[in-house]
Amino acid sequence: MSLFYKCHGTKHMNPAIWKGEITFLDCSKFIEINISARGSTFHAIIGAHSYNNFICVPNWGIGTELAGLSDRFWNLERLTTVYPDISQVDTISIVDALVELSKHDYK
Repeated sequence: MSLFYKCHGTKHMNPAIWKGEITFLDCSKFIEINISARGSTFHAIIGAHSYNNFICVPNWGIGTELAGLSDRFWNLERLTTVYPDISQVDTISIVDALVELSKHDYK
């Protein structure tokens, strides 16, 4: 199963909006997905623990806390602060995928 979503960049980006795709791999105790947008693919594992949510993207060396999946501002700030070497386009693609997941009752 796949979900398609829109990524919303800044007004200075060209293009400012692009398409992304979420492919579900496992939805048992966590969500294991592939996120694809603008030529990049992220194998992401998203879940919750006692205190918060988390995301791991093993093929990019990412592992960090998240707020709620719909909290675009906090999650974008977190990823750009903790992983400044990841491009703004890639960070937005990941965060907007999280927002899309929140619309479909994935915690």
